[in-house]
Amino acid sequence: MRDKMRLTMNAIAENEYFARVTVAAFSAKMDPTMEELSDIKTAVSEAVTNAVVHGYDGKGGNVEIRAEIQDEWLEVEIEDEGIGMDDVELAMEPLYTSRP
Repeated sequence: MRDKMRLTMNAIAENEYFARVTVAAFSAKMDPTMEELSDIKTAVSEAVTNAVVHGYDGKGGNVEIRAEIQDEWLEVEIEDEGIGMDDVELAMEPLYTSRP
């Protein structure tokens, strides 16, 4: 089975919930376990929240979510056109944040 979805939304905190339930609903056709569904929602929530909080510095913009199901695989991409990060390696450290 192969299926795709694309969602573009305003980069505002209120849309984080919409993003995670939309991707979770899309993935439901794969019949994920409750743990897998929770993991999907958490990953989408974290990525969208990071884009909203760090990518646009409160100035607004868009977040695009693309998801694809291929056989038993779910691939999710979350993209923004925000300001980016100076030090990506530092940003990958556990508990790192550029905001207090």
